[in-house]
Amino acid sequence: MIKTSGGNSSELISGPANLHDAIDRWGPDLGQWPDLMLVRRAREALLADRDFRAYRDQTAANAERLKRAAAQLDRRIAENGSVERITRKLLEATGAKVVHWRRRIAALAAVMLVSAGLGSAFADRIPDLRNQPSIEVVQLDTLVFGPSEADF
Repeated sequence: MIKTSGGNSSELISGPANLHDAIDRWGPDLGQWPDLMLVRRAREALLADRDFRAYRDQTAANAERLKRAAAQLDRRIAENGSVERITRKLLEATGAKVVHWRRRIAALAAVMLVSAGLGSAFADRIPDLRNQPSIEVVQLDTLVFGPSEADF
């Protein structure tokens, strides 16, 4: 168990058993590790242990290869228009139509215009109720205002 040093939390979490496991869990960048004592041990091991240094360097190289492969795949997907092709086929299969934001905004404006017109027409036909006196009812709660406040 290790104590996390990041954030406001100081709870114990299950940590890696050794430095190789720490690299597998948090990656080869020691600056991303949450346990500062383990980071110190890893820095010492990088200087003293050739096997650990080779393992960390291999992990960093693998991570860089994965980043390049992901970027290349993303570029190929964007160039070939795969997302648009899949979206078009999906819309054809489901029979759904794409509604653009301009149409939605125009429909919203039309609804507001019609409701404002109906509201003003309705207000012209109904007599003005503001001139009539209003009645306010006040009810006292007997649990709050009990016999002690009423001098009984």
